Amino acid sequence: MNSIIYVGMDVHKESYTLCCYSFETDKTLYKQKISADYKLILKYLEQLRKKFAEEIEFVCGYEAGCLGYSLYHQLTEHGVKCIILAPTTMAITNTSIPSFN
Repeated sequence: MNSIIYVGMDVHKESYTLCCYSFETDKTLYKQKISADYKLILKYLEQLRKKFAEEIEFVCGYEAGCLGYSLYHQLTEHGVKCIILAPTTMAITNTSIPSFN
């Protein structure tokens, strides 16, 4: 059975901030700020794949905002499940998240 890793993306015109969450471990991990390029998200997902021993499935999500659906289309064209989120569905936390460093 595949584990599902949820990837939250705070997307802006110039940069994206990414982190992942697993219900199995109930932890948010691997925060990373990248340039605004979907190819760097694909690279981030490959880095995550190496961190987890078992087969994993990614579910990415972001608030459309200034990007609209462009990032959604870029990711889904590369086989990544992506969901556009309404702002009211997103939790706000002030916890520290470990990065890839």
